[in-house]
Amino acid sequence: MISASAFSIKGEELKPVTLAAGVFGVKVSPQLLAQAVRVYLGNQRQSAAQTKTRGEVEGSTRKIYKQKGTGRARHGSVRAPIFVGGGIAHGPTGGQNYSGRLPAKMRRLAILGALSIKAAAKDISVIADAEKSSGKTVQSSWLASGKSILVVSTSELDKFNRACRNLHRVDVVKANQLTTYQVMAHQKLVLAQPALEVLIKTYAA
Repeated sequence: MISASAFSIKGEELKPVTLAAGVFGVKVSPQLLAQAVRVYLGNQRQSAAQTKTRGEVEGSTRKIYKQKGTGRARHGSVRAPIFVGGGIAHGPTGGQNYSGRLPAKMRRLAILGALSIKAAAKDISVIADAEKSSGKTVQSSWLASGKSILVVSTSELDKFNRACRNLHRVDVVKANQLTTYQVMAHQKLVLAQPALEVLIKTYAA
C-alpha cells in the first residue's frame, strides 16, 4: 500500500492518505523521464545566439594580395572565416529550433513515473482542507522542511494558491498543468486534496 502524510492547513498532522497505485505506483523508466525533461527544457529554450557570416561582418571586399607569385595560399576577402575578425562559418543564425514533442501516451507515463518516484521516497504530502485557507501567507510545519517544494493545486483554490505563492522555495502549479520536469525539479510535493483527485481522475490506469 502506498501512502502519504497528511496535514491540515494549520499544520496539524492527520491520518496518512492512501495513494492510488495506478498513479503513484507505476513502473519507472529512467530513459523516458530523461526524454520528457529534455523535451520540456528544449521547448523553453530561446534561439538567442546569432553570429555574422562573412557577408555580414565589416571589412574591405578587395583581394588582400595578388593571386600568384607570393608563395602563399590563394585568398580573397579579409572577411573569410579563417581570419581574425572574419565571419563565422556554420554558426547559429538565430533561427534554431530546439522544440520537441512527446506523444501523449509517453507524456502520461513520464508524469506517472515521476510521481511514483516521489511517492516511493515519501516525498509527497497531502493538505486535506486547503479550501479553508484565508489567503494569508502560509507558515505551517508542512512547509518548514528547508526543501524546494512544489504545491499542486487547482484553480478553485485561489486563496490557498495565493497563500503559498509568497513563500521562499515554493512553487505552485495547477494539477492539470503538471509536468514531469516540475515534479523532478522539486524535492517535495504538496498536494491539495482536490488536486490529488484531479491527478487520479486524469492519469489513473
